[in-house]
Parts: sequence; C-alpha cells; structure tokens
Amino acid sequence: MRIPHRFEGIAASAFIALSLLATPALTAQTIISNETLVTTTFVVNKRSARAQCGHTNCHAKTTMFAAIPVTCPAATGQTCTFHISLDAKIEPVSAATSFYQLLVDGNAPTIGPTDEHGGYLFEENALVAQGFPFRQSYSASVVATVTNSSSNGHTVLVSLGCAAGNTPGGCEVSAHSSTMRVDVFEP
Repeated sequence: MRIPHRFEGIAASAFIALSLLATPALTAQTIISNETLVTTTFVVNKRSARAQCGHTNCHAKTTMFAAIPVTCPAATGQTCTFHISLDAKIEPVSAATSFYQLLVDGNAPTIGPTDEHGGYLFEENALVAQGFPFRQSYSASVVATVTNSSSNGHTVLVSLGCAAGNTPGGCEVSAHSSTMRVDVFEP
C-alpha cells in the first residue's frame, strides 16, 4: 500500500523537525571508547551519615566515606578514567533537596555529570511523612579523568548534603549502608 504524496511530505518534515530538536541534546554527551579496565576498588560502608541544618535557606554537608585512595597505574603525565558508582539507602527526614558531593583530588569530576562543586542532585523538594521511617536506594554514576603528576595516587571523597531553601526548620537527610565502586580505565 502506498502512502499518498502529501503524507510523505508531512512525514519527512516531521522527521527533519524532530532530528533538529534532538541535535542539541546529542552534543552534550561525551563518548569514551577503546579504554581498558585495569583496576577496581570496592568500598562498603556500614556507618550512617547525617547532614542537617535548622533554619530557612541553610545547607548542610557531611562526609559519607573516609577518603578513598585510587591508583592510576599510567606513567607520569598520562591519564586514567575513573567510573565511580555509588549506592546508598537514603532516609529523608525533612522536606528538602538532597545531594551527593563527589570530589576527585579535591575537585569536581570532569567529565561528570556533576555541578562545578561536585554536586550530584538525587532528590528535590522531597515530601516526608512524619513518624514513618522511609529508606530508598539512591545511586550515582560519575566519570572523572585524572592525570598523573608526581604521584599516581588519587583520592575520591564522597559527602551527603541537603539544602532547605524556603523550608522552615531546615533540612535533614541520612544515608545508611552505602557501597561504592571505582573502576579505573587506561587508554
């Protein structure tokens, strides 16, 4: 069955319009290929972490893990790519915005996706039923490129935070039973 000519033109125009709309989103992605997995570091944390502050427009942050040492086995001046996978059982205690902060060697990971301070938003304007404990698994996946200087040792830091915004009484969020995996790749 043949589609009438006027419908072919409409279909072609719709396809072109959709492809033009999709183009800007595609330019924001980074493709890394032909890298080899060389090491993996696993971290299991049974200790809880809680970030809290008690007034409107406050921010709170607390360390979730001790500093995680990660080695890039490449030579001085060469690079490695870290893939950081994080999972934590999160308990929002008050309505707020909750986030992880991931830092590699004290800086926000490049390629990301994080903000310029390493912030990785996982919950915004959460509503909490008072008196009912609630835990949900929230994960993060971040990619960082590191260059070896005088040392091939690098550090990954992970914090938990919340921001109250206009919420009266501040914010509070807890993380329980966290796990993290750092995969190291070389070109």
